Amino acid sequence: MASLSPRYTASLEGHRSCLYAIPSKGFCPSRVIEEVKGLGFDPSKLNFSVALLAKRAITKSQWDAKVDAFKTWGWSEDAILYAFRRQPNFMLRSTDKLNAVMRFWVGQLGWDPSVLQASPVLFGFSLEKRLIPRASVVQYLLSRGLMKKGASLITPFSLSDKLFLQRFVKYFEEEETSRILRIYQGGC
Repeated sequence: MASLSPRYTASLEGHRSCLYAIPSKGFCPSRVIEEVKGLGFDPSKLNFSVALLAKRAITKSQWDAKVDAFKTWGWSEDAILYAFRRQPNFMLRSTDKLNAVMRFWVGQLGWDPSVLQASPVLFGFSLEKRLIPRASVVQYLLSRGLMKKGASLITPFSLSDKLFLQRFVKYFEEEETSRILRIYQGGC
């Protein structure tokens, strides 16, 4: 580490637990550090630690399987790396979970997959508890002209439950609010 800057060295010391959290035979910390740096991560930022953990926790075959899964949904290598740089821990999700979210978002809803690239944190949310109920509300609001067609599709999913209910359910007149609340709770 003598050839590294003091700031970089101090940052690596802080990331040590990420490198050794999951022991394995033949593991080379410097290779993973260089790989993560090569992906454009700044070692002085927290995301560097998360990227280290993700690259450390996933075998090459698991990583490749996830990349292949995204490619079947039309994502390029650049799109996958863009999403990884934005939210490295999304690659810690199982291939089944990643495919389930893509199947729901793109296959069922017909929504643009680039939204998921821009906000890969959505892969971490429960389909049953967050994505499906909120998507039902968003679809209803869009169909009734109560939400603009160009409005962000990220916002409704990233808000806390309390804020989501305030902005997308209880915002309307009582009768409309009651209808939207039934949709949100799965009663259509």
